[in-house]
This record gives sequence, C-alpha cells and structure tokens, in this order.
Amino acid sequence: MTSRTFRAALLPALAAATFGASIPAAAAETNPWDGNWHYSAAIYGWFPGVKGTFNFDLPAGVIIPPPGLDISHSASVTPNDYLSSLQFVAMVAGEARKGNAAIFGDLIYLDMSSLTSKVKHVTGPGGDVTLPIDADVNVGLRSTIFTLGGSYTIDRTRLGNFDLLGGFRYADLKTSLDWNFAGPNGVLAASGGVSDKINLYDGIVGFRGAVALSPDGKWYLPYYGDIGAGNNSNWTWQAYAGVGYKFDWGNVLVAFRNLSYNSSKSRSVESLDLTGPLIAFDFRW
Repeated sequence: MTSRTFRAALLPALAAATFGASIPAAAAETNPWDGNWHYSAAIYGWFPGVKGTFNFDLPAGVIIPPPGLDISHSASVTPNDYLSSLQFVAMVAGEARKGNAAIFGDLIYLDMSSLTSKVKHVTGPGGDVTLPIDADVNVGLRSTIFTLGGSYTIDRTRLGNFDLLGGFRYADLKTSLDWNFAGPNGVLAASGGVSDKINLYDGIVGFRGAVALSPDGKWYLPYYGDIGAGNNSNWTWQAYAGVGYKFDWGNVLVAFRNLSYNSSKSRSVESLDLTGPLIAFDFRW
C-alpha cells in the first residue's frame, strides 16, 4: 500500500443545518423537564478546518524509481498552496425529551471535491527523496457521519444540568486522489488517480449539559463531549463548548466544535479532524 499524507484546511463555509442534539439548554419560557414531550431543531453556520492522513492503493507503474535508487512504495503529500472546494453540505439533527430522558440524532454530509496540495518527497528505506518538481495533487473527500443516542439527566439545579449519554456513530468516508505533474521526474508517473472508501462503526459514551452564567439563566455555557471505539481498530471523539443566550422562541449560541477519527494505518482514512467555530439558532417547542 502507498500512502499520501496531507493536511489541508477548508475555507470558511456557512452551512444550513439543524443542531438540536448538541444544545441541551432550554428556551426561556419552557421547562423541558416538566414531564411532557419537548422538541428542538436549529440552523447553524460552522467554519471548520480539515486535516487528515489518507492512504491509497496505487496501480502498478505509478512509482518508477530511477536505476540504482531504492524507494519504497510510499509517498507523502503535505499542503502548500491549498484550496478546498466545498461542493455540498447538509447537516440535520434533532432532539426529543420527556423528563430526564432524551433521544438525539445528528446527520452530517460533506462533499469536498478538490483539496489541492503539493507532492514534496517520496519516502524510502534510506530517508526522504525530494522531487525535482512540484506536482499538483487534488484530494477529494465525501463523508456521511451519523450519530444516534440517548441521554439521561442525573443532576439539575437552577445553575444548570448534567446529562450522561450513550449511543453509536456511523461514518461512510470516501476519498479520491488525482495528480498531474508539471513534467517528468523519474520517480513517479506523470499523472493518475485512485479512490477508496471506509465504513466505520463506533459505540460512544459521553456527557452534555449547560451552566448558567447570569442570575436569570438567560446567559449560559453549553458543553458536550463523547468518545467511542469500533471496527477497523478505530476510535472517535467529539466535543464542543461555547456561550449561549435564551429567547422566548429558543436559544442562540456561539461555540467551538471538534469531531475526530483515528483508525488503523492500513485503512484508507488513518485520521480525520474537523475543527472550528459555529453559530447556532436553536428553535424549541
């Protein structure tokens, strides 16, 4: 297996979404713990950065070492002049609560067609071999990530609430790699392309809640964290924290969110991190 390792950043992208699963605080005029059913949905903008390590099986003939040069079938790709191309994004989430118990779900779909990077060197047994030219490399990523879980409030006062949660997360990650050299280099073929995919299943456990920041409870600090493990020797974690304000119709919050995956080095997606700030408008009824 050859590996292309890249760290690429997304340009800020404003996404329409529902994000109720990660916003446990209540609207100003309702009590979600009154024993009746309560629901939430939201729209938000997330400005994430993306970095990761992807591995690809390359076809025969892609690596062409010059005579006398012992090079393993491994190549490293690092960002230089990069530009993310966000083709489509859809994020849907929601929550239903009755008393201390709640059910939540979160669906994320991202289509990034072209993360442009530069091939810098090929790694061999004797060390790194620097390529004599720059090679444009486009890395594509399509990801569908679904989280479903339940939570239970174990502590609640006028100062806030604390919930324990459990559930599962599913990820369908599809990667592609296309390259086109500016000229012959005697090490790699001039152009080519390859794609791969991986499905990850993880059980998760975690917590979420809110802490009041003002006497009337309208200003509050929401927080969330989970961690899990599953197939392909992978593990995942997600966390966010921020500040919110309650209105009659719901809440507005600003937070910083991270969603990460790490799996076996033999898999097509070795690591993936989505990290950045968000602003959410949470509607509750």
